[in-house]
Amino acid sequence: MKILQLISGRNINGALTYCKFLSEHLIARGHEVTILCRANGWIERQNIPGAKIYHSEMNRTPGEIGRVRDWTKTQRFDLLHSHMSRAHAFGVLLKMATGIPVIATAHNRSFQLHWTFNDFVIANSQATSRYQRTINRVSAQKMKTIYCFTDLERFNTITPQDVRIAARHLQNTPDDFLVGLVGEVVARKGHLYLFRAIQRLCDEIPNFRLALVGRFAREESYVKQLRSILLKHGLYRRVKWCGLRTNVQDFMAAFELTVVPSIEEPLGLVALESLAAGTPVVAADTGGLPEIVQHQKSGLVVPPKNPEALADAIIELSRDPDRREAMGHYGKQFVFRQFDPHLLTDQVEEVYRMLTGQPGIRRAA
Repeated sequence: MKILQLISGRNINGALTYCKFLSEHLIARGHEVTILCRANGWIERQNIPGAKIYHSEMNRTPGEIGRVRDWTKTQRFDLLHSHMSRAHAFGVLLKMATGIPVIATAHNRSFQLHWTFNDFVIANSQATSRYQRTINRVSAQKMKTIYCFTDLERFNTITPQDVRIAARHLQNTPDDFLVGLVGEVVARKGHLYLFRAIQRLCDEIPNFRLALVGRFAREESYVKQLRSILLKHGLYRRVKWCGLRTNVQDFMAAFELTVVPSIEEPLGLVALESLAAGTPVVAADTGGLPEIVQHQKSGLVVPPKNPEALADAIIELSRDPDRREAMGHYGKQFVFRQFDPHLLTDQVEEVYRMLTGQPGIRRAA
């Protein structure tokens, strides 16, 4: 098939990484993939072998729609597959202009008018599927839950040396109880609720350390709010601000525990990746996180926006290393079984085939 993936984000996030990995798997199966994206964004810089790139800001203006429509017709695409809000709206308009069927993967849960105009919607979790049915009124017959996946192979190649290097960067000692929080430092990720628990955590876990892995900007008010909490309690040295890292898997393997205190998390790739590294998770009971973190099996699930519940769970697991090890082992097996990229790509291909009438799945040799 000739497939046009539309992705509108510039900076790395779960939707962009999924679009990258899905494109790689589709190309490996013999499909022709072109990525319509904004210039100078993250996905273009990945130089995906075999993928073609076409630029558009995806502005919903007659001129831009007409330009991309004319180019699209020359390419003879079999289908369009959109990711992220701007691309979703543009994809629907492009479908109307060209007649090419469009599939939209819902990576977030938000009320938008374009969803019912897609030929098919892929929800990234059961929680997202429920939202699409009840709020955006997408028909169950036009939607399927297919979990987004990540590159699991990089978690199979982590070496003890990789973990030691990550721990050294964190200035971590063997006696420290190192907790990780991975993701961009923005309000939606719920850092504030963990920070409100940090005084109690340091009191009850004397060797407690927290590593923040993800983009942050010192001048942003949310970051300033978090830093003020540390300064108020004199706990600044207990937290390491790591910034964005390309070897996040090594850091996750170095953590004793990963915390995902998000306010809203349609799926929760950070939780998935932590379990792939064999590290248990304490997660907020929101969105798709309970579909990844099985309570009492691969971690603990707590009420969202609840610093006391977060602290209780972290303290509980800090006192039982054998339990943490068992949870990490269970979680890793679960992730490699349920989030196998080949099986999930099979499911995406099946949706493509259903919409286009193309013949069956072509697997890489």
